[in-house]
Amino acid sequence: DVGGEKWLLGSVCEQGNCGDHYLKILYIPSEHVVAGFYYNGGEEKMFGDAGDAEAKVLRSGVPEETQQAPVLAAATPADGAPANTIWTFKDNGGKSLWQVCGGQNSSCTIIASTKYYVAVLNRKSATGCAFGDFYVAARDTASWRQYDTGTCSPDAYIRKGSISNGQYLSVDIGINGVLVKQFPIGYWSMQKEFSGKRRPSWSKVKEKNQ
Repeated sequence: DVGGEKWLLGSVCEQGNCGDHYLKILYIPSEHVVAGFYYNGGEEKMFGDAGDAEAKVLRSGVPEETQQAPVLAAATPADGAPANTIWTFKDNGGKSLWQVCGGQNSSCTIIASTKYYVAVLNRKSATGCAFGDFYVAARDTASWRQYDTGTCSPDAYIRKGSISNGQYLSVDIGINGVLVKQFPIGYWSMQKEFSGKRRPSWSKVKEKNQ
């Protein structure tokens, strides 16, 4: 149980060699997030959507002396981004999330994730906004774009919320309990998932959310 959410953690290892050679898989049912961690006698590889919280759980069994070592990927793009992750996604200008987030010294945090979309907050704004810059990465197009947060207040908060009586995951930005912006990434994801009559209606969602 992490932050009130149920996370499922499993591991596979070679018989008699579980201490130095294993694979861990983490699944977050509420967000459909899958992340993994491979460890082999000091060699590490993180894959999937592993944010700070996920990485901490997955690396919990790593010996103390190697905890500070950087996580290395077997094959990385030219800018050093971990392969097969959202950090390789690029915007219309060709800049990857890895680049705008500061690379190894990342200033970004994954706020919420669905099958098709991942919400990311960069605490180091490119324009000097005290709150930070907000991005949404799209898995199907391997791209990302920046969205207006509606505030630059250092007192603003960002957190996971929901719309339509808890039916869809959202990312909420607010100040002192007042909602400023809401990004319904769960609804967006379900629109990608279904078509025709099964596709969720935005007008009905708004009615339920009022």
